Amino acid sequence: MTSEVGAAGDGTGEVRFTDPELAFLRHARFGELPARVRPADMIELVETDPRRDWPDGPSREQMNAYWASG
Repeated sequence: MTSEVGAAGDGTGEVRFTDPELAFLRHARFGELPARVRPADMIELVETDPRRDWPDGPSREQMNAYWASG
C-alpha cells in the first residue's frame, strides 16, 4: 500500500491514500454491502391501527349537541 505524507511541514503526519486504497480499507472495515432492494420488491406500509397517543375526537352526536347548544 503506497501513501504519501503531507508535505505541509506542520507536523500533523497526514497520510493520504489513493481511491483504490480507500476502497480496500472500506471493504476491510465494513465488508460486503447487502444486495440492493429492487423497486419491485419494495412495499408501501399502511398504518391500520389508530394512533394510541392521540384521542379519536368527539363523535358526531357530541358535535351536534355542542353546536345546537350555541
